[in-house]
Amino acid sequence: MYNIVLSNSALELIPKEMKKKKSKIYKYDILDSNYHYREMRNLKDRERRGRPDIIHITLLTILDSPINHEGLLNIYVHTYDNKVLKINPETRLPRNYFRFLGVMEKVLKYNDNPLIKMEEKRLEDLLNEINAKRIALLTKNGELVKKTEMLKKYDTFLIGGFPKGEIIINEEEVDGKIEKISIYKKGLMAWTVAGIVCYSLFFS
Repeated sequence: MYNIVLSNSALELIPKEMKKKKSKIYKYDILDSNYHYREMRNLKDRERRGRPDIIHITLLTILDSPINHEGLLNIYVHTYDNKVLKINPETRLPRNYFRFLGVMEKVLKYNDNPLIKMEEKRLEDLLNEINAKRIALLTKNGELVKKTEMLKKYDTFLIGGFPKGEIIINEEEVDGKIEKISIYKKGLMAWTVAGIVCYSLFFS
């Protein structure tokens, strides 16, 4: 079994300190920089937050991968505000973005989805709980992997679920070994990285 963790993900409810904005078009309590750009101007770490679309596309990519269909993946979303969503491999997420927001809003508010379980948890605690031993932290600043079959030596993959910056983690608190690696010489979107990882693990 392999673990994929979308880390520090830009998926969260609208913060209490920010005035909520609702309209006929956008009626969800999920922070989205496309609709809340002005309200986010004074929000801490605003460049890393408010991009649930990244999580949507990346999860669709992972869930529809052959390695997931074969039951060889554990899928987690760790959020900016330290929540962890464990995604059942058989989850069928809505392909429509706004329906996806509706699902995530209910999970983050009420934790009532039988296929998506939420817990308050830090990234470091999650990695220790799942007994991750060889952890690949995917970053454009990592050591370039020349052959994708080399990915199979890892059991856990950390992919940033945010638009800008690096995964924030205290490596000293993690029992397993973390290696920073890159799969391409330039930065790639989270869903592209996830797709390459899933493909490589299954077909290499």
